[in-house]
Amino acid sequence: MLENRVVKPELVGGTRDMLPADAFARQFVFSTIQGVYESFGFVPLDTPCMEKWGVLTGGDPHFNKSIFAVNVVRGAEDKSKPVSVLAEEDVALRFDLTVSLARVVAAYPDLPKPFKRYQYGKVFRGEQPQAGRFREFFQFDFDIIGSQSILADIEVVQVMYETMKALGAPKFVVRFNTRKILNGLVEAVGCTERSKDILRVIDKTDKIGVEAVTAELRRRPDNLYDESAIAMDEKGVELVGMFLRIEPGKSNTVIEKVKKILGERSRIAQEGIKELEEICFGLSLLGIPEDFWRVDLSVARGLDYYTGPVFETYLTDFPELGSVFSGGRFDGLTNRFMPNSNIAGVGASVGVDRLIIGMQRLGLLKLKESNTKVLVTIFGPELRDISLSFSNRLRQAGCRTEVYLGNDSTLRAQLTYAAKREIPYVVVIGPNETVSGKVQLKDMTTRTQRLLTQDECVAILSRN
Repeated sequence: MLENRVVKPELVGGTRDMLPADAFARQFVFSTIQGVYESFGFVPLDTPCMEKWGVLTGGDPHFNKSIFAVNVVRGAEDKSKPVSVLAEEDVALRFDLTVSLARVVAAYPDLPKPFKRYQYGKVFRGEQPQAGRFREFFQFDFDIIGSQSILADIEVVQVMYETMKALGAPKFVVRFNTRKILNGLVEAVGCTERSKDILRVIDKTDKIGVEAVTAELRRRPDNLYDESAIAMDEKGVELVGMFLRIEPGKSNTVIEKVKKILGERSRIAQEGIKELEEICFGLSLLGIPEDFWRVDLSVARGLDYYTGPVFETYLTDFPELGSVFSGGRFDGLTNRFMPNSNIAGVGASVGVDRLIIGMQRLGLLKLKESNTKVLVTIFGPELRDISLSFSNRLRQAGCRTEVYLGNDSTLRAQLTYAAKREIPYVVVIGPNETVSGKVQLKDMTTRTQRLLTQDECVAILSRN
């Protein structure tokens, strides 16, 4: 006989339960975002939460992103046999949705190009949990695969803008840069061999400031084994500092300052400058106010696979939440699966949980406990049939309807249940109503009630 064990009902750190009110809020956000994506011609895709280790890491032995490995555990059949781990495959939980997309594009080469997909799902990162940051969280991505046109990058910014407007965000800004300018900066300071390390440090600018960034770039090794120190020379540090002190502002002004600093020092920076100019022109042509977008040279994006324009969207009133919408161009991501394929890609991802927190702070999400419009009372076996029949009639008329299933069948208990669930209407079918052939319609908001025929009740509820 199995022993009775009491297990504490606690969560894994960095995860959370989504109770109905929050789940409804997320559902609203999802449906709104999906509507915007589909209006631009994006189609749905779904992939497994688990991927092979090599798929996620690209076979890089120095891959250092914190991700969750998966072990298949077989429980012991009896106490004499220990629990065993089945190491049949090296498997990990996906840390984003983009790598899985690249695998799909490589596995299904006949997909029509450009392939415009959207996908939502949970991703997992072994990071330190903090406010607005979880180890398990939702992303909602859209991507354009197979287009090298700058029009695709412009469309990404446009979709981000339209999505935030559809969600009702009053103040936000899409900040963008291009990795070509950042790579051009690295080229200009003569440190191309440390490009990834330098860009990761630059990506911290918003968090630690320009002075701290330049100090980190300047730092010498503490010992022979200190590989984190970049040890950039003073001329290089000075150039990076000048670059990062260019304040976000009018796009033309920012771009002109970049030209003065890098235009003659790097060919790849010149390509990046042209990209920014074309994106800015395209957004202006689309009539998107510059209040909602700006060139920001501190935007670097930490992931190594970005190759061109990079984007981050912030809620102006809550910058501490970090970016709620981010992405960029990742040409060549499929190369890990299809060497030298160089398939172009660009897209962005919504940090759904972080966005919802911001929207709640802005009062843009009304939390609700139920989507039910009508509760039909159940008083006893003799009245059950008429209540069930009428509830079904209401559903056929398009009203979200539930019948009361509680153990306490008093009217007081049923009205209390409706109030707690925020159900706006209650249809009372008791002994008196049955005798009269009518129903009592209670409006829980106005605290009024009317005696109506079933036809009258259905007509009123289907209109409201």
